[in-house]
Amino acid sequence: MRILLAEDDKNISTIAKMTLENLGKHEVFHVDNGESALEKALSEKFDLILLDEMMPKMNGLKVCEEIKSRRPDHPPVIFLSAKSQSDDVEKFIQLGNGYIAKPFDPVTLCQKIEEILNGA
Repeated sequence: MRILLAEDDKNISTIAKMTLENLGKHEVFHVDNGESALEKALSEKFDLILLDEMMPKMNGLKVCEEIKSRRPDHPPVIFLSAKSQSDDVEKFIQLGNGYIAKPFDPVTLCQKIEEILNGA
């Protein structure tokens, strides 16, 4: 799977990228801000977008809204966020396809993605 990983925290992005590439055998493209995420999502084809909510230049919710409005054939979007209030989680699920809380367990990251994509 071609995955766009939009995450500004260097440690989290490194762990996620290594996990997705090594355990999941996915092709991962990393960006560290919302503007770059939007640009890449609109100009290239991905099977999945993993999107941090709190990023510089544009937050993840706005990026997701823009992708959905400007690209009808957009891939699924899963939010990665440390925000865990019920209203935040509800926004992530309404706007995207799911939510994975940070910090996440690298060993189960690929499994969580599959569960969300398969509607589990």
